[in-house]
Amino acid sequence: MTREVGRLAAHSVGLRLKAARDHRGYTMLELAERCGLSHSTVNVIEKGQKTPRTDTVERLARALDVPRAWLAYGDGERPEWV
Repeated sequence: MTREVGRLAAHSVGLRLKAARDHRGYTMLELAERCGLSHSTVNVIEKGQKTPRTDTVERLARALDVPRAWLAYGDGERPEWV
């Protein structure tokens, strides 16, 4: 994966993460606590500065009650509110 494609993927995950977090009404800190991640990890993912690992996507998706594939790739079943 080229660096530019990686940044685009990270940015897209971050946008979906922020939309889901906002929909649930969670702060970054609340989301981090719900899924056992640090605030800084959620922050860099949401800002598109880091692409999350598969296990991190799983934890975030579970905490936000959204499909993993949608959160990670924008594929599959979309939440009703999207």
